[in-house]
Amino acid sequence: MRYDKKTVKQFILNYHKTIDNSKEYDEDTNVDDFFSVDNQVNVAPIGENNVEESIFYNEIETLIEQVATDKEFYMFWLLAEGKTYKEVGRIFEVSDKRVQQVFDRVLDKVM
Repeated sequence: MRYDKKTVKQFILNYHKTIDNSKEYDEDTNVDDFFSVDNQVNVAPIGENNVEESIFYNEIETLIEQVATDKEFYMFWLLAEGKTYKEVGRIFEVSDKRVQQVFDRVLDKVM
């Protein structure tokens, strides 16, 4: 099933509303925090009420992981987790407009 870029973009930017984000985020996160090999990944269980959204997200994530650079992928991931363009820009030390451009470029790569 094919989706248009606008639909996929809207889904990603709203995906955080379908998952349990009860964990707290450290507001002092910076780009170096994403490239540490010492951190272990925490696996969160998927609730039954959002299985289809999780499957769709995983498909998009897999596609983006194949075509995106590490920086592009982590920007995508942060946006899907509910961060704003401005917050992601602060982490990567770029403008929010630049984050939007990178996000759009990544979506163009997978569409």
